[in-house]
Amino acid sequence: MLAGIFIPVSAWGVSGFGCIGATVAEYLIPGLGYGILGHYDKMLVLGGSRWIVLNKYWQNSSSSDYEQYFNKIYKETELADDKKQHDFFYSRETYYANVYLSMYGNLTFATFYDLYETGCEKNSSTFGLMLSPFQVWEYADEWTFWVPTIWASTVSLDSDLVTYHVDNDLSKNEIINTSFLQYQLVGVGEEMLFRGVIQKSLFNLFSMGFSKSPSRWGSIITASAIFGAVHSGAGFTASPGVAFVAGIYLGMVYHPAEGNFDLTQPIAIHSWWDTILEHRRLKDAKFVERKSGENALNYTLQDRRTYPLFGFNYFF
Repeated sequence: MLAGIFIPVSAWGVSGFGCIGATVAEYLIPGLGYGILGHYDKMLVLGGSRWIVLNKYWQNSSSSDYEQYFNKIYKETELADDKKQHDFFYSRETYYANVYLSMYGNLTFATFYDLYETGCEKNSSTFGLMLSPFQVWEYADEWTFWVPTIWASTVSLDSDLVTYHVDNDLSKNEIINTSFLQYQLVGVGEEMLFRGVIQKSLFNLFSMGFSKSPSRWGSIITASAIFGAVHSGAGFTASPGVAFVAGIYLGMVYHPAEGNFDLTQPIAIHSWWDTILEHRRLKDAKFVERKSGENALNYTLQDRRTYPLFGFNYFF
C-alpha cells in the first residue's frame, strides 16, 4: 500500500489498467484475477492455495479458544542483567490462526509479484522462483548466501530464555514442523514484494530522472526503509533497524552493481535465515502447559515463580 501511494503507475512496469484490474480482482477474490486472464494453472495453484489457508484461518479464528489480541499472546519482561524474557501463550486455535494468516499474506505477496513481473502475461517462472530455497546449485558457490546462513546457524540466541505456554493439544514438535513451511513462505513472499515489486518499481521511477547508480542506490535504500517500517520488533519479528540493514544487504544481492535483477538468491537467503533461526529458537525454548484462560495480561509474579521465565533478545 505504501508503494501504491508513492510510486506512479508508470513506474510499475505493468501493461495498462487491465492488468491492474486483474491484480485487484485477484487480491479481493483468490483465483478471480487469474481466471479473468485465462491463467488457469495459477488460478488453481496460487488462488487455490490462498483459499485453503484462508479457510483454515477462518476455522481457527472463529473458535472460542482463539485470542486475537497480541498483548494477550505475548509478554516481554526486562531482567536485571539487561536481558529480556519472552513468554508466548497459545491455544491450538490461536497458534494455527496466526500461522495460516501469515501463509495467506505471503502467498498474496507472491501473487502480486507474479502479476507485476510479467505484466499479467502467461509465465511459469514464478513457480520455479518459489522453490528458490531448494535450488542450491544456483548459489552454492556464492559467499553472499553462505555468510548470513552460517551466521544464522551459529549466532547465540539465548533460546533458553523463551517460554511457550501451550494447551496440551499443541505439541512442541508440531510447532517446529509447522514453522518450516511458514518461514519458508515468509522468505518467498517478503522478497517478492519488497525486492521484486517495490525495489524494482522504485528503480524504474528513479531511472526516469537519474542514471543507473543513483537509481539503484535510491531504490535499495528506499525499499529497505519501507521494509524496516513494517517490522515492529515485537515478538520475534525484526526490529526496524535490523530489518533496514537486512533490506540493504538483500537489495544489493537482488540488484548487483554489475548485473540484472535476480530474486533467486535473496529468497534463498531470507527463507533459510528465518527458518534456521526459528527452528533453533523453538528447539531450545521451554514449553509448559498453559493454565485454563491464562494469557500474557494475567501472568503474575507467583506464576513466574511457578514456571521460571526466560528472555530472548534476538529479533530477526
